[in-house]
Amino acid sequence: MNKKIGFFICLMILLCVCLTGCGPQSEANVTPYTRYVDSHDGVQVAVPEHPKRILSLSSAVDTILLGLIEPERLAGINKLSTYDSYPLEKIIALKPDLVIAPDYISADVIYGLRHMGIATVVVPTPSTVDGVIQNVMEIAHIIGEDEKGSFYNRKIHREIDEIKHLAESIPIEQRKTVLFVSSMDGYTGTGSLFDDMCHYMSIYNAPNRIGLPPHIPFGEERVLAMNPDYIFIPSYKGMDKNLADRYLKNPAFQNLPAIKENRVKPLPAAYLYTMNQHIGEAMLAIMHTVYPQLERNSHD
Repeated sequence: MNKKIGFFICLMILLCVCLTGCGPQSEANVTPYTRYVDSHDGVQVAVPEHPKRILSLSSAVDTILLGLIEPERLAGINKLSTYDSYPLEKIIALKPDLVIAPDYISADVIYGLRHMGIATVVVPTPSTVDGVIQNVMEIAHIIGEDEKGSFYNRKIHREIDEIKHLAESIPIEQRKTVLFVSSMDGYTGTGSLFDDMCHYMSIYNAPNRIGLPPHIPFGEERVLAMNPDYIFIPSYKGMDKNLADRYLKNPAFQNLPAIKENRVKPLPAAYLYTMNQHIGEAMLAIMHTVYPQLERNSHD
C-alpha cells in the first residue's frame, strides 16, 4: 500500500512539474489577444487589441489616424502613397502590426499582406458626408479607439448643425453656383464628395446644376453653360497656376461672373480632399468664403 501511495505521490509531482513547465512556454507562443473587425472586402480580420505599428496606404486615413492616436503608434506616414503601386517588400519592411487600406488598393496587395500574417483591413472611399463620418468611426473602431471616434462623430454633427443654421439664412434666390476644379477631371462633379457637401452648404455645385453625369471633364462649352459665380482652384503651397490660367487667361471665359467679379479663388486642397474628421470645419470655411456676410452673423 505504501508503495502505491508513494507511486501516486510521485506521479502527481511529475504532473505538476509538467504543467508548470508548459505554462510559460505556451504563453510565449500565443499571439497577442485579438479582436475581429469587418473589412470592406467582406473578410473578418483579426486585429491586435492595441496595435502599436499601424500603417495606412492612404493620406486620407493618415489624417484620421493622426487625430486618433499619437504619432509614435504609426509605422509610417503617407510616403508609400506616392508610389504607382504599393510594393509589398516596402510595406513588410516597416513591420506593421496593422495595415489599413483604401478600397482602390489592388486585391493582390491585400492578399499578399494577409498571406504574410499582417492584419489588413480595407475601408471604403466615402463620397458623402455621412460616409466620411462613418469612416472616421470605423477606423477608430479598427484601432481600438471607439471613444475618440464617438468624440469626432459628435464634433462633426455639431458643426453640421451650425451649417444648417447658417444655410437657413440664405434665400434660395441668393444661392451661389460654385465650380471647384481639380487636376483630375470630373473629380468634383456630380456624385462627388464635394457635390454632397454643397447640399449642406446651400451652394449649387455647377456641374450638377446643369445635369452633367459623374466623372465628366469640364470642357469649355460646359464651363460656359455652368456660368459659375465662384471658381475655386485647389491650393497646396499656393494656387495651382497652370490650372488657374485655364480660366483666367481663356478669352472665352471673360464674361463669366466668377471672372468679372474677381471670384477665381484659391482654396486649400485639404478642403477638396476632406475625407476626415475636419469635414465640418472645411464646409464652414467654404460657406464663409462664398457668403462673406455670414462672418458677421455666424454666432447670432
